[in-house]
Order: sequence, then C-alpha cells, then structure tokens
Amino acid sequence: MPESPTSTRNDFLAPDLGEGLEDLTIVEWMVAPGDAVALNQPLCLVETAKAEVEVPSPRAGTVAGLGGAEGETIAVGALLVRFEEGAEAAGPEPTLVGYGHDAAIDRSRRRRIRRPVPSAGPPARPRARPPVRKLARDLGVDLSAVVGTGSDGVITRDDVRTAANGPAQVAGGFRVVPVTGVRARIAERMTTSRRHIPDATCSVVVDCTRLLEVRAALNEAATARGLDPVVTPFSLICRLAVHALRAAPALNATFVEEVPEIRVHDALGLGIGTATDRGLVVTVVAGAERLSTLELAQEMARLSAGARSGTLGPVDMRGSTFTVSNFGALGLDEGIPVINHPEAAILGVGSVRPRPHVVDGQVTARPTASFTLAFDHRVCDGAEAGRFLGELRTLVEAPELLVLDR
Repeated sequence: MPESPTSTRNDFLAPDLGEGLEDLTIVEWMVAPGDAVALNQPLCLVETAKAEVEVPSPRAGTVAGLGGAEGETIAVGALLVRFEEGAEAAGPEPTLVGYGHDAAIDRSRRRRIRRPVPSAGPPARPRARPPVRKLARDLGVDLSAVVGTGSDGVITRDDVRTAANGPAQVAGGFRVVPVTGVRARIAERMTTSRRHIPDATCSVVVDCTRLLEVRAALNEAATARGLDPVVTPFSLICRLAVHALRAAPALNATFVEEVPEIRVHDALGLGIGTATDRGLVVTVVAGAERLSTLELAQEMARLSAGARSGTLGPVDMRGSTFTVSNFGALGLDEGIPVINHPEAAILGVGSVRPRPHVVDGQVTARPTASFTLAFDHRVCDGAEAGRFLGELRTLVEAPELLVLDR
C-alpha cells in the first residue's frame, strides 16, 4: 500500500480500489479507537462512485485513531486508520470484500474474513449485507432495532422495509439523504448529459405478437437442451436492437468535444440501465455484436442479478457505447430517456401489454410497446434515427428475419 511522505508504518491509508477514483466515502466504522483488531478484520465500509466495499485491516494491533467520520469523503492515499506503536507488522495485502470491486478476490478467503473472530474488538453489530445497510440509511431505519428474518438472523431488505413502515423516524418534517457514491455519480452524469448534449427524440409503437411467440419458442428450445430459459422480451428486443444498429452505425458513437470529432465504434458495448436499491446503474455487455441471442440473454441475466445484489465489478459497468433503458420493468408505458454521456443515443423500451392496435384495417387487441430513441443531434439527424427505429420495428414484428443475416 503506497504511503505519503508524512505517513508512518502505523498509518493505513485509504486504498486505491483500482477504478481510477480519487476519493471514497466512509459509510460505517466497524472499529473505534482503543479496539484491538485481528488481521483482515473489517475496519469500515466505504462507498465509491460504483461500489460499496468492506476494507479489512492489514495487520493485527490496536486502533489509535480514525481518519474521518461516517459520511465524510476522504482522498485516496489519505489516512484511514492509525495503529498504536507496537502493532504487528503488516501481513499480506488485505483482501477487499467488495460489492462492485473488480480486484482478484480469493473467494474462500473472502468468506473467512467476512465473519472474523477477533480476540477483542468492537461490540457485535447488526448482521446485514452492505446493500441492505444502504437501504436502511436511505429509509432512516436503525438496524440495531430490526430483527433479522434471514438465515442465521441476517437482516433482509424486507425486514428493513417493514421497519420503515412503522412509526415515523423523521424530525422537522423532512429527512436528509446525503448525495454520495452511486447517487452522486448519477447526479453528475445526468447534469453533464443535459448540459452538453443537444438531444432530440423520436418514437414508434411496435406490435410484439411475433416477438413473444419467438421468445417462447427459444426458451422451449433452451429447456430441451438442458439450458436455463433466460430469454425475456427485453433481452430479445436488445438482441434485435444490436442488429438494427447495422442500419444506423452513427448511433454507436461518441462525440468528443475537445477536438471536436465523432468516433464511430466498431465494437458495441451495450449498456443496460438497471434500477437497484442504490440507484440506477448501467451494466455493460461488452462485444454485444458477437453474441448469439441466448448468450446475450445469459449475460444480461448475470449482470442484472449482480447489479441488484451489489456484487458486480467496475469492469461490468464501463465501456458502454449505446444504452437501452427498460421502462417496462417499472410498469411504465413510455418515457424519454436521458443519454448516457458521452454516448450518441439511448433507446427507451416501454411495457409490453395488450392495447388496441390496427391490423389489416381492423382494431384488435395486440401486445404492443413504445420505443423511444433519444439521440445527440450533433452526431446524427432524424433520418439516421428513423432508419434505426424503422429497422428495429421490422425485426420486432418479424424476428425470424434475423436469421437472414445470422
């Protein structure tokens, strides 16, 4: 662990989590001055722009001081914990127990250090995973007063939500929610997008009858092969959108203001907007253009589960070049998505549900969805956007056409 010129061998500095970040926020201290700690015993929970991470002790010894208060943001390389003189020499580089950290983690060691048994240490704290602790903070719930119903008494999200529906825990008529970590990153990116991108939007309504039929057939075929039936209407729409981008390659681009220039990407990093307890995150399917329908669905399922449980690494949340946001998962029929800066476009997908639709001059009930494209008008115009939505609508209404090219 690198040390500043003024640090001593007893100073443990805020670690670089390998994300190119400059600071981190102290979410919760698990030790206090005077506590004896064991090697790899968790010292604190910190939050970065993309992750919550338990930071373990690099040595056994006694805590002499802390480098910041809960809720305080400190720079990487600043003092995190100071140990008393005479502390044991540092052991091997500590393993960061991450919820979004992409360093190599020895999983057997992770399990061992998440339930430390120090000879002396801080009082027992409520047992809950960091994402659940985050939810409790957001809802103003004191975990020490919550009875866990999970395995071995672990507090679950439902336990927190139940506690939050009890007597009001706010004073003065409002509750202050600090804007840190993921929420701060969302605020920064949305502000940047609105400030710098002159966006325009267009939309189409699509008949999804054949899409649902093909989706059912694909899952049936997957089951017959002993595979999980993971193809959803949304994952199939994403697969067709990947193909439709061939008709409008300018949408898979970024605008570089400093030059200025437009960079049209050969590879597609498909961003998927995913709602989590910690806020909206964009997971990324790298090289989406190379994946089959089943492979894409499997990767989307993995990323979605990891985003909601908080176990993805930064490598799974960077490198997007075109993003899709699923309004339908929130029960919304339509919406106007905000472009994920510095990308050139984002596709919003509304809910698929039966609605009145004209077929052969007759009004009938069909499962339809609204697709809305927001695009950077510096990069492309309405004709390019129209080609993309037109191609996507054609493919969704006749998904079998995809086999003509693949």
